Amino acid sequence: MNVTDPEAAAIAGSTRTLRRLEEGQPTRLTFAVIGRLAEHYGAPRQIRYELERIWRFVNDAMWAQPSHAVENSGWDAYLEFERLAVGLDKFETMFVPGALQKEAYIREVFKRVGIEEHRLPNLVADRLNRQTDLMRRLDSIRLRFLISEAVLRSGCDQEQLTHMLELDEHPNVTIKYLPLADGPYPLLNVPFSVLSFRNIEEPSIVYLESPYERRFYENSDAVGTYSQIFEGGLRPAKSLKEIQR
Repeated sequence: MNVTDPEAAAIAGSTRTLRRLEEGQPTRLTFAVIGRLAEHYGAPRQIRYELERIWRFVNDAMWAQPSHAVENSGWDAYLEFERLAVGLDKFETMFVPGALQKEAYIREVFKRVGIEEHRLPNLVADRLNRQTDLMRRLDSIRLRFLISEAVLRSGCDQEQLTHMLELDEHPNVTIKYLPLADGPYPLLNVPFSVLSFRNIEEPSIVYLESPYERRFYENSDAVGTYSQIFEGGLRPAKSLKEIQR
């Protein structure tokens, strides 16, 4: 539809508001308007439900997206934030971070969590496409990964390790690990991510994932705490080049 579509403009309130919405600029819309626009654009019922649900959290400093909502709508808020981020700090305890996974590793992880065989091709392709998008932005995004040595000892074969070593050579990519022998490390027991954005009006976001839901924190106290935990973990961490196989 054209940005001057009269029906959409009437629903949004004005052509100017609709244009701001189309261009991804901050735009205040009411609950009713979001539902009507979703219906006008032909969005599936699940997407409309998810948009309306998220509207309720627009002014909250913490909100969650249930896993079943992601499954039903096909819309994952984290992936959208990742596409906009200019900085990503990720701590992982057991798995190679998704952005670093080779195809063989991706397939093995999906199989181990019980994904049906017929769903594997699409899920693998989606993750590889996400990686491609991220790698295209390497000159404009800083990626820092902090992982437990357990990640490197659990299903991480030489091909996967070599891939991470190659990525670690890029000036905007840092991959370090925490030796098991030197642990435990205070407060580093739950995987999390901190995403930062170019616009100073957009707060950084802390992201945590569980089997039940994805949780997001935007308040400065939470972001500051997790950022400090991440920086504290980087100090004793070792370069990936130092791992002994």
